[in-house]
Amino acid sequence: MSTLSSTELTRVSHALAHALSVDDVNQLGRDTGQAERLRTVTPHRLFLAIVSALASAQVESLADLLRTFNYQNGVTVAYKAFYNRLARLGFATFMRGMFGRLVERLRLQTLTPNGERAVARFKDIVIHDGSSFALKSQLRGAFPGRFTAIEPAAVEVHATYSGFADEVSAVQIAPDADAERQFLPDPAALKDRLLLADRGYPGVPYFEAVREQGGAFIVRLTRSHDPWVRRAWVDGQRTAVPTPIRLSRFLPEHAGCRMDLDVEYHRGPRVVGFRVVAVPGRDSAMTRLCTNLPRTPFSMDLVARLYRFRWQIELCFKEWKSYANLHKFDTANAHIAEGLMWASLCAAVLKRFLAHAAQRVGRGTAISTRRVAMCAHHILDELVTALLIGVGLLATLRRGLAYLLANARRANLDRDSRTGRLRAGLTVVEAAK
Repeated sequence: MSTLSSTELTRVSHALAHALSVDDVNQLGRDTGQAERLRTVTPHRLFLAIVSALASAQVESLADLLRTFNYQNGVTVAYKAFYNRLARLGFATFMRGMFGRLVERLRLQTLTPNGERAVARFKDIVIHDGSSFALKSQLRGAFPGRFTAIEPAAVEVHATYSGFADEVSAVQIAPDADAERQFLPDPAALKDRLLLADRGYPGVPYFEAVREQGGAFIVRLTRSHDPWVRRAWVDGQRTAVPTPIRLSRFLPEHAGCRMDLDVEYHRGPRVVGFRVVAVPGRDSAMTRLCTNLPRTPFSMDLVARLYRFRWQIELCFKEWKSYANLHKFDTANAHIAEGLMWASLCAAVLKRFLAHAAQRVGRGTAISTRRVAMCAHHILDELVTALLIGVGLLATLRRGLAYLLANARRANLDRDSRTGRLRAGLTVVEAAK
């Protein structure tokens, strides 16, 4: 414990205490209509019980949450009284507000550009994607799914992720049937940032808007995108393009090659130009990456490496579903279902905060968020107790973070640099001196 940074420990302790302040959380419960009077099931107690339960074990029913609440608070609240608290119209709004509060107050920068590399010009690498799952069929009215015959009710969680903070910065929950593009980040918020997105999101007007706002992007294209190729470099060699040719025709002519192309989209009388990097992969149609990054210093290899960093949000989704109980709950009440989704996300954010806090307190020790997601339940009970009684949080955090530093370190830092998240030109942030 003598190697821990006392400065960082104090900072993360204050951040957690302020984010989960009894008065502030209870006031948010009142403001959102989750509670009117503070009796046994206060918003603060309810939040801690639900989130710690979702973060600790597989939760199958609302009764699991009730048992956690009764144990933590030494009470015997009946199921109906507890259910009525969840069924209030303000429950989902309260949990969504708590999610926003945690994301804002528990953010720690954990990665930073390594030296003077090309990525140092960006204030952040922003990743956007969505993850969907089915709900009880009775919820088809509130959350219609895309595949109505198979899963009539389904939801998609649209997330915007900060690469430098290694955490989501914004989340929207919507019916799975809703179109995806409307959930993309505001182009104005991408100034001096690099956006990574998968095939469900590309659109030329959005590409133009990001560029006009001073942002950069690398977005994978679907086959339906078929711009005109004007200039081409194939396997590093300039290749003549006497007349413009459709991308769908040019790629098969150079199958198996790595291509760097200047392309044009025709929008009525306007011509809009971008760059497409095409690399061989599992898909026979090749991986097609559209970007506005210049070739110097962003080579074809660097563009491909940066796009692979997008996988970090997929790992985040996996943690949500595997270790924070983001799944279908046995409830036909839309407000409860949505509230529990936000609560699951709160549990995931809390675990990531503990992982990042351990890294900072451990003076830059690289911590595995997955390992923390798997083992953080060992320290959550003590943390919840300290938060409930308002005493001993600093000492509890010291013990808990020391445990994570001993048991949840990243396994192979060399591999991270060669093939993992650090390959994009990033390094782990060290603690303040």
